Amino acid sequence: MERLQEGALLRQVAARSLEGRRLTRDDNFFEDFEEGETIVHPRGRTVSEAEHMMLTNLVLNTAQLHFNQAMCDESPAACFDGRRVVYGGIVFAFVYGLASEETSENAIQEISFDEGRHKAPVFAGDTLFAESTVLEKRDSPDHAEAGIVKMLLLGKNQRGEVVLEITREILVRRRGHA
Repeated sequence: MERLQEGALLRQVAARSLEGRRLTRDDNFFEDFEEGETIVHPRGRTVSEAEHMMLTNLVLNTAQLHFNQAMCDESPAACFDGRRVVYGGIVFAFVYGLASEETSENAIQEISFDEGRHKAPVFAGDTLFAESTVLEKRDSPDHAEAGIVKMLLLGKNQRGEVVLEITREILVRRRGHA
């Protein structure tokens, strides 16, 4: 009996803490994006050695440059001065995640990622940042409640060097259809 009351109390506290509050931003609907606008996303994300190795192994990546330190030590000129490079899928996931709050909260669908390029290596200990530039906006032929926003997503390291660039198209909800 006491346990049920505790659970009910927690639900009441949670409900009160959300009263009158929005769970999403109110400035990232289709109408809010302007062609040519660049959004500098406010957060950074440091890639740890543990994440690098765990995720590289989790996806069964076989490119030894990501996990074979002995090989990197034997050929430092060919292996970025003997350093292992963070797997590009991790770089993409972290940069995309950093951009999501400002660009995807009112998204209905990620339509495409295209023209992706890794421009510079990322190493464990590097901190990633993201910027999104709106390239194009257009009506959706299939969804009157949304429009399509095409963006250039850049990932940068702590020195401001571009490490990743990729275009993405997002189906974004129009204001009033939330």
